[in-house]
Amino acid sequence: MGTVAREDNSSPRQTAPTDAGLQDWLQGIDITMAFSPASGIVISCGTVTLDLVHGKVLLIWNNRFGIYQLPKGRKDIGETMLAAAVRETYEETGVRVKPFELMVATRATIPADELEEESRKKNPGVIEGQLSNEFIATCVYPDPQSETEALKIIFYFAATADSTGVPETETQEDWEKLRGEWVPISEVGKKLRFKAEESVVMKAVADAAKTGYTIGTTAEAADGDIKPGIDFQERQPIPSPA
Repeated sequence: MGTVAREDNSSPRQTAPTDAGLQDWLQGIDITMAFSPASGIVISCGTVTLDLVHGKVLLIWNNRFGIYQLPKGRKDIGETMLAAAVRETYEETGVRVKPFELMVATRATIPADELEEESRKKNPGVIEGQLSNEFIATCVYPDPQSETEALKIIFYFAATADSTGVPETETQEDWEKLRGEWVPISEVGKKLRFKAEESVVMKAVADAAKTGYTIGTTAEAADGDIKPGIDFQERQPIPSPA
């Protein structure tokens, strides 16, 4: 499937103004632009780890608060966000996950040397149809656990692992009281405490489907029978857009 760069002209603010309106346009930016020191931003990184074969997602049970959440944690100095997401997932669950390349619609840009000359002259807007490990979504909120005022931004990345594997032990920090748990995707809405995290999981599932993966939904019935599910299939070719 070819990469699609959708030019972003959906809002007047995305279009360069005429000279007559330039100062008003710049003033609008000035009014909405906010400053924050680095100490006022908490960057956290986590994963939506999918077991495609069994149709499950990896969550954590937070014993301290009595809720289910997605695994995540703060990045180390000098660490990439993707590496932090994988490391934190391992530390909190004992599961070694692998980054999962998906066709994520993103505003990250394609390197200029990979673009045709005509495309270099346009606002790249949203890039679609490109396999990548870019983050799939964020959750943003004031950090209630920070001793000083801070905005927390969580970057979530897609990952994959085998839910039948045995997690490693003693991977958590001493103060953490967490337990990794594989949950059927169909039950995520009942498990996760925060609706925004549910939306992140559904975004990962949608991106996996858009990329061409089929996610299994096999589950065990109450009488012990196995309900028919959709078998996992390798990524199938997706027709290029007209």
